[in-house]
Amino acid sequence: MPALHSPWQIYVPRIDRAHRHWLTDVGSLTQKLKQHSQGFTVLRQAQQRAPTPLAESHAINMPNRRRTWQREVLLLCDGIPVVYAHTITPLESVSRDWPFFKRLGNQALGVALFANPLIRRAHFEYTRLSERDELYQTTQAAVANHGLVLPKHIWARRCIFHHNRHKNSRMMVTEVMLPAIYNLRKQTL
Repeated sequence: MPALHSPWQIYVPRIDRAHRHWLTDVGSLTQKLKQHSQGFTVLRQAQQRAPTPLAESHAINMPNRRRTWQREVLLLCDGIPVVYAHTITPLESVSRDWPFFKRLGNQALGVALFANPLIRRAHFEYTRLSERDELYQTTQAAVANHGLVLPKHIWARRCIFHHNRHKNSRMMVTEVMLPAIYNLRKQTL
């Protein structure tokens, strides 16, 4: 029977040391990608109300299949997809905690999150996705239009953001590292 998801762990995974910083850097991934490319863009795939994915319901402390606002984007560096990102938040908290969320369009979520000192990020969790994982399959569908075929395993990280002014606010951001991210080099001026 296919797995719904690979297990998420809080320890840093055993990944090539040269690639590890893409998973573990606690700064803004958006800013880091901008520093590693001449042209950074966000390509929104979807933004809608949808049932909470089964693999994410426990992590965000929501009952199975309860509806959430979800956003899926590809982050591109110089026209090449390097990250697939999936974000969910409870419907009732969008207007109160994350009013900017519905208006992002093709703008990076990270800019809004890191610009607000009242928003804090919890620890990262990591996983290695395989072809049997629902998130892997969703990622493959998102990059297929770019002619990409994923390797058998890819790394992902996720974390929950909280707004300090509101009890129980939460937004979970999952970032899947695509193979091209490991080829990026920091741009020099």
